[in-house]
Amino acid sequence: VANIARNRRLLPPNEVELFVEVGRSVAEAHRAAGESEEMLGDIPEEFLDPVMATLMVDPVRLPTSGNIMDRSNIVRHLLSDPTDPFNRKLLTEDMLEPDIELKARIDAFVASKKGQ
Repeated sequence: VANIARNRRLLPPNEVELFVEVGRSVAEAHRAAGESEEMLGDIPEEFLDPVMATLMVDPVRLPTSGNIMDRSNIVRHLLSDPTDPFNRKLLTEDMLEPDIELKARIDAFVASKKGQ
């Protein structure tokens, strides 16, 4: 994308470089997150987001279906579709219920793995 912007002069050179730097930062953050999850080894199924299969950081209950997802994933979904992905009932961000007990168990699991 940066090459297209540069070649077609869609952005000034300094803005193209900023765009490239943002891309590098995102790639590095993605790599670090993957390494962090790999370091944890076998993650219990209940700690994984059911849609993205990634470790949940901020688990929330969807009151319309009772399922639990990571807040960041369901909020991203709700930006384009205001429904519960499991049953298509109306769902808004303010309806999400934090699962404090599950978050505490996830945090304890992560802490125990990092302590090894």
